[in-house]
Amino acid sequence: MNAQAKRAPVAAAVLSILVAAAILWPLVAFDGPWPRELGAYLESRGLEESGARNLVSAIYLGYRAYDTLGETIVLLVAVSGAIGMIAAAGTTLAIDYSYPAKDGAVDGGEAEKPIRRKAKKNRTDLIEVVTGKLGPVVLLFGFYVMLFGHVSPGGGFQGGVVVASGIVFLALGSKGKPGGGLSSASTLAKLEAAGFAALIAGGFLGLASGTGFFAPPLAGTSPLGFIIALNTVIGLKVGAGIGFLCVAMLGEADYD
Repeated sequence: MNAQAKRAPVAAAVLSILVAAAILWPLVAFDGPWPRELGAYLESRGLEESGARNLVSAIYLGYRAYDTLGETIVLLVAVSGAIGMIAAAGTTLAIDYSYPAKDGAVDGGEAEKPIRRKAKKNRTDLIEVVTGKLGPVVLLFGFYVMLFGHVSPGGGFQGGVVVASGIVFLALGSKGKPGGGLSSASTLAKLEAAGFAALIAGGFLGLASGTGFFAPPLAGTSPLGFIIALNTVIGLKVGAGIGFLCVAMLGEADYD
């Protein structure tokens, strides 16, 4: 590696720091009073207008649902990029050229056929039994956090992370075998795609009924049911995405 190639990461890091400082400096230097009108309005009218006792859910699934769509897209891109990097690294590291192939010769000798190495089992029987039993319990709690996020601390993102933890427990309790059922990489990928599609469809339902983008599709009704539905969809998408990422890092996913 030449000197110019070695300096490139350092220059990129310095540039990133300078750009971040330029963006954040106005916030640090700002000494005026922060606006409080919107916060006061949400505090006084949020429960009445949304039906959600948890005002955080009312804001990110009601008043600012479009921003939540952006957050889910960021998470989708981040998970997709991480999965791509893990798949590429896994393909490189998992190839073993120490066994001869049967399909010809190279340079006068036997050809060498790439063979995947078997993953080393790094978990004990105790871990497998305990995580296998705890997995369904954690999943149940995750669904509770999703479904009751409008009346208690929680919601789609928090419940999705708990669901992902349950998926990891199920994968760890698979006794060293490739994950099956909910901890299957292919199942998680399909579930995340279905969750994202349902979230987009939920946004366009309001447009189709004339109430507005990401607005409750039935005009004149409380948005509480729509908030619960969005919490569930977001939770499933987040849980499947993060669970897929964790299963891949555990070496359970197959990219062939």
